[in-house]
Amino acid sequence: MRWVAFVRNVMVGREGLDRAALIELAREAGAMNVFSHLSTGNLSLAADNVSPTALASRLETGVQHIIGRKEMVAIRSLPWLVSLVESDPFAGFDAAAWGLEVSFLRQDAPPLDPSRLPDTQRTVLARLGQRELFAARPAQGGQRPHVNRLLERATGTKATSRGWATLQRIVDSAGNAGR
Repeated sequence: MRWVAFVRNVMVGREGLDRAALIELAREAGAMNVFSHLSTGNLSLAADNVSPTALASRLETGVQHIIGRKEMVAIRSLPWLVSLVESDPFAGFDAAAWGLEVSFLRQDAPPLDPSRLPDTQRTVLARLGQRELFAARPAQGGQRPHVNRLLERATGTKATSRGWATLQRIVDSAGNAGR
């Protein structure tokens, strides 16, 4: 099974965390055929002998050893991500006028309770997942809370987000990296 891991709040190349180090952390955590995508802590990998939850915990520990702080890791199956991109939850939104973003909780987090979502103001919720929030924010102006802030306030746990174009590029490049 191929998986995609999203490391929260890191930029590859900063704080001593380069691509090679991130790939090695994933291998040490039990992953195989690891590829780093873009520069914001995105990996695609195979993990036949370790659960996604164990893999995320091991990656979090490894990242903490390098950068000095704990950052969460959200893992989703690559087939799930491919289906998500194909379903295009942002159809009808003009990417030039809207920031299209998806926020992820850890795969073992309790499911999102939509009744706990705060006021989204000018941010439009395009879709709710069990552990994901899909939001479109106007490109300009105030009162447009970030999707991570909305999901974290609703759940009381850390989340990580990716722009829609980033998720599309990850799916494209993961296919070339051994999907």
